[in-house]
Amino acid sequence: MSVANADCPIMILYILLVPFLYLLALLPTRVLYFISDGIAWLLEYVVQYRRAVVYTNIRNSFPEKNDADIKAIAHQFYRHFADVLVENVKATSISREELMERINVQGVREIFQPYWDRKQNVVIVLGHCGAWQWAGLVAPSLIPQRLFAFYNPLTNKYFDSFIKRTRSRYGMHLVSMRDYLRHVRARFDDVSSLHFFLFDQGPSNVKRAYWTTFLNQETGFYYGPAHFAQEHNCAVLYVAVKYQSRGKYLATITTIADDANSITAGEIIERSVRLLEEQIREQPADWLWSHRRWKRKRHLTPTLSDGEGGIQK
Repeated sequence: MSVANADCPIMILYILLVPFLYLLALLPTRVLYFISDGIAWLLEYVVQYRRAVVYTNIRNSFPEKNDADIKAIAHQFYRHFADVLVENVKATSISREELMERINVQGVREIFQPYWDRKQNVVIVLGHCGAWQWAGLVAPSLIPQRLFAFYNPLTNKYFDSFIKRTRSRYGMHLVSMRDYLRHVRARFDDVSSLHFFLFDQGPSNVKRAYWTTFLNQETGFYYGPAHFAQEHNCAVLYVAVKYQSRGKYLATITTIADDANSITAGEIIERSVRLLEEQIREQPADWLWSHRRWKRKRHLTPTLSDGEGGIQK
């Protein structure tokens, strides 16, 4: 079968599905959350979406909790996960005004303006908590910096294009790691730019990871955000997007380092990990528990020092 023929069913699915998603996105947000309730019920009780992974991750992360507590967190997770799904759909049509009503970021201009004034780049680290997808969408409307987010492209080019178009609606530039040199590096030295890193994915190379205890488990994190920040003399900030009420979130910003080169790469990651862990412990249902975060284990081989990790391509 030729590549063109292999792509044909996927293209047909794309042609059928995407218009439906755009129409769905036009519904009022309150109606989408009603639909979300049904999705959550299906995911938890009918499909049982990654049920074993969800329960194992929560149980290992909170060994002090009993079965009732674990079940309650899992139940709340499925509700939140369904909300994330419909919020991603709503992202194709949501207005700037509604976004800014739904995500409260206190004092954001005062935080980012000094970096703009001195033409210093900024790295933002955040985890898959709360409304992380809306945070990137609203940010260009709130701060002066040019915004970039690194991501892993989807295998299917049609849906990858859909995701990029959706998340770039208000000025965010999505760039794959492999295109970093061509699209980003030569473009951000003239003014202050901001670079988003979702840093809680598991590292693909365990020998080049930063290892620490996270949620009571030995966990590897990739050095990418830290090395990027040090290479480009960035400040490093942590953003927590916390649930307030349904469809309402509060974003808080914590400075990890005004100058990434004032501390080691390992310290940057460690401080980020501790802030993420604090956020998860405060609102445990809002993290992405269905992700197989701990599938890779540390090998019994010497680990590399902070300076040897590099940005993962």
